[in-house]
Amino acid sequence: MSRTSRLLVACLCTLLGATAMVHGQPVADTTITGSWVGTLTVPDGDFRVVFHLRRAQDGALTGTMDSPDQGATGIRLSEVVRDADTLRIGVRAIAGQFAGVMQDDRQSIDGQWAQGPARLSLTLRRTDAVPGIERPQEPDEPLPYRERMVNIQTRDGTQLAGTITLPQDGGPHPAVLLVAGAGAQDRDASVAGHRPFRIWADALTRAGFAVLRYDERGVGASGGTPTGHTTAELSVDAEAALDALAGHPGVDASRLAVIGHSEGGTIATMVTNRDDRVGALVLLATPALSGDEILSDQLDIRADANGVDERTRAMQRGTQDRIFEAIRSNPDSSRMASELRRIMIDTRGIQGEDLIQQEIQRLTAPWLRAFIRYNPAPALRSVDEPVLAVYGTKDTQLKPAKNREALREALTRSASPDVTVREMEGLNHLLQPATSGRPGEYGRIKWTVSPEVLSLVTDWLQNQSK
Repeated sequence: MSRTSRLLVACLCTLLGATAMVHGQPVADTTITGSWVGTLTVPDGDFRVVFHLRRAQDGALTGTMDSPDQGATGIRLSEVVRDADTLRIGVRAIAGQFAGVMQDDRQSIDGQWAQGPARLSLTLRRTDAVPGIERPQEPDEPLPYRERMVNIQTRDGTQLAGTITLPQDGGPHPAVLLVAGAGAQDRDASVAGHRPFRIWADALTRAGFAVLRYDERGVGASGGTPTGHTTAELSVDAEAALDALAGHPGVDASRLAVIGHSEGGTIATMVTNRDDRVGALVLLATPALSGDEILSDQLDIRADANGVDERTRAMQRGTQDRIFEAIRSNPDSSRMASELRRIMIDTRGIQGEDLIQQEIQRLTAPWLRAFIRYNPAPALRSVDEPVLAVYGTKDTQLKPAKNREALREALTRSASPDVTVREMEGLNHLLQPATSGRPGEYGRIKWTVSPEVLSLVTDWLQNQSK
């Protein structure tokens, strides 16, 4: 939920596997083929990139690109051109390009990486050992529990696909539904080479719980389209997933819990308030403030990280406030679009109808409009089940202390018999042990979820399910 410094991050994490035609001229020698690794330095830290160059059947150069620190592999190259000692590599899928000159030792290529407005020095060195990132929490086969595929029938007839993990013995077992955060998410909530929900499912199932996780609409094996859905609409799908979990053999439907991460916590709260079968609620890095305030806080967080001066901050806040007001006060889409057009031209200097339309489309999307207008406090005050909430002090997707206190205040006014709110030192939005907490760091961290958080949540749920 970041720009120039994160262009590489955003593109590499979302455009894997894009296809393109490869162009290039074959050359007589093969000194250029093989794997080449280099490091890009941006405000989020250092990122290794790897180019795998090979010859196609027609002799032309082709290949793929990896960014192991961001969990991105196999990005196809759109252009590989060698002319004597110069090399040009195009990566159309992420709008990137490398241009460099091979050094006399034939083992290094000095050049520059260009992506958007960014121009970064990049030296590539030949390597036989392709770098990777250790993921020590990924479960090894054979698994000490059962894993089954599940079909979920939604209210509108769309079929969602999921995975349920069950302890080896017959049960019935207490059960947990996992609900992912914003964006089109697969069943593992995959991000930056991590699979957080796979780790959560593994830990909880080893502790005696049946756990269901699912692909959201239009993702993985699920039907439907991945865009155009509000948080409230996604909560209806989560309810369908809860029905599938409760009705599965081996599940004790009288002992159900829901865990939601980030926006998934908002969805989990909605489901809990509507379904009396839910006996416990776990909220991980969940917003407790209105959407417009969350986005305003994100603007502040980015400004702090990038050293933005107060005058620029004030201008950014003013523009953002005008945009929010246009969205809040104009239920009519055409009037909203007209007002947003004026704001973009007045304050951002955006020119060109294509750019204006793209920005209007983004700002008027159903999810964003609903998010800006939604205040989670009333739903939190309506909860009457035990709640555990966890935040990390290095979360840069929201202000953890501010949201923690807002959530605590709302739940204190609820009928919940047990409210536990924890702020964990040094953890980011994914609840990983972090240095900066910024999203660009996620893939470089070997831990997918803090073991301390896994133990805290597991122990709490076991006490609630007795």
